[in-house]
Amino acid sequence: MIQFLLPLVVLVSPTLFILWGAFARVGLSSRLLLIPVGGIVGFLLMAIAGASFYGFIIWLDDRKTGPPEAGAIGAATGRAIMTFIWMVLLGWMGSGFGAWWVTIYWVD
Repeated sequence: MIQFLLPLVVLVSPTLFILWGAFARVGLSSRLLLIPVGGIVGFLLMAIAGASFYGFIIWLDDRKTGPPEAGAIGAATGRAIMTFIWMVLLGWMGSGFGAWWVTIYWVD
């Protein structure tokens, strides 16, 4: 399933739509190479922010209810899956924001 979803996410990525629009606007230029770089940097920064945000939510929940019992594999697995989901979703949005930012400020 992952082998199907990963290319689909990349194909529908906002970075490619922004790159296509910039190519139509300015033609073939070496500055267009900065757009995927901005998308990658935006993805990484927002993925880190997503993991940190979900870690903060878990920390608040553990302060209120206490940590899960020792050996609770389901709790750790669920938290890992949710952290991964937050990282992918916010990273996807960050890739679009990073590509948009590069297009606005650095591509003439």
